[in-house]
Formats: sequence, C-alpha cells, structure tokens
Amino acid sequence: MVQVKKRSVHDAIVRNADALFSAHGYHETTLADIAKATKVGVGSIYSYFPSKLALLYQVYRPWLLGHIDRLERSLAGKRAPREKLRLFLLCIWRDIPARNTGLANSLMEALASADPREGKPDDLLRVTERRLTVILETIVPRARQHFLEGDLLAHLLLMAYDGFVINRRLGDTRDIGALIETVCDMILGPPARRQSARPPQSRRSRNTA
Repeated sequence: MVQVKKRSVHDAIVRNADALFSAHGYHETTLADIAKATKVGVGSIYSYFPSKLALLYQVYRPWLLGHIDRLERSLAGKRAPREKLRLFLLCIWRDIPARNTGLANSLMEALASADPREGKPDDLLRVTERRLTVILETIVPRARQHFLEGDLLAHLLLMAYDGFVINRRLGDTRDIGALIETVCDMILGPPARRQSARPPQSRRSRNTA
C-alpha cells in the first residue's frame, strides 16, 4: 500500500529534527530519536526524506537563508561601504553561528563524515554564494568588482564561515575583529588616514628647532 504523505507529519519531523540537531548535534541525534519525538516509525521518516543528511538540509536551508534575508534587509541603503562590509562579515562569521551553535555545527559534522561518492543532497552552498554575491555587489566598488566573478569571494567567505563555526563550538573566537578589518582592507583598500592638523611653524621656531 502506498503511504499517503501528510504535510503535518513532514513539518513535525522537520521541527523535531531541528530541536534535536540543535541540542545534541548531528551524530548524537539518530533517526530513531527524531521518530520517537514525532511519534512515527523510522520507516515513516524515510518515506519523507531519503537520508538523515537530506533531513538536516531541510532544517538548515531555511535557517541559513532566513539569516541572509535579514542581513540583506539590514544593509539596504543604510551605510557606507566599509561599515556595510564590516557588518556583513560580522553577521556571516560571528552572528549567524552564534544564533544556533548546535545546528551550525551539525552541518560541519555531517559533511565531515559524508560519503564523498554520494555528494551533497542540496545546492545550498551555491545558492548561498549567489545570494552573498548579490549583496556584495552593493558594497564593493566597481573597480574591485572582479573579486566577485564566479561567486569566488562569496565561496571563500563561506569556507571561512565553516572554520568559524567549528572554532565557536570550541570556544575560540579570538581575533575576529582584526580579521574583519584586514579583509575590509583587502577588498576595499585601506581607509583614508586623517592627517592630524598641525599649525604651521613660524620661521623663527623652525630656525631655532
């Protein structure tokens, strides 16, 4: 008999998976745990999701893209390029991982142990890179827009995101401010230095110095 899929069951599985992945991580959460919380059999979960990793992506995708939506709205037309880039990087590297350290780290756990022959079950990385590039196009000066070609800068920033996620779980959040300023310098160029206003010396003072 073909099992009839119900949206309410699908949503309950995702909701409980979200809570368990966030609280216990990917490896410590089993499909049996999720099935028990949802009050369904493990076989029922497989009728909705082909794998545990696919289920994690169903949880992770809206969470991450929702943060990107909020980031885009918060930056729209409000700040100078350097300030916008600084806040952009703070959000990607610090704020998003801090929102849900357990869930953010769950994807790192899952991908580190995934079968490379099966690949990723979702195009989330490429979608996120494209979204970030669109935002960066509003920040990076035209003369430096070549950094954005092929979404390569966004890809680099997301690879760094992975490292920040792992380090945050281990309690290592050092130097993020200095790193962000360095990256701002690399992308935008160093900020103009204000020369201190010095009153001109009189001829007499120059001669007697």
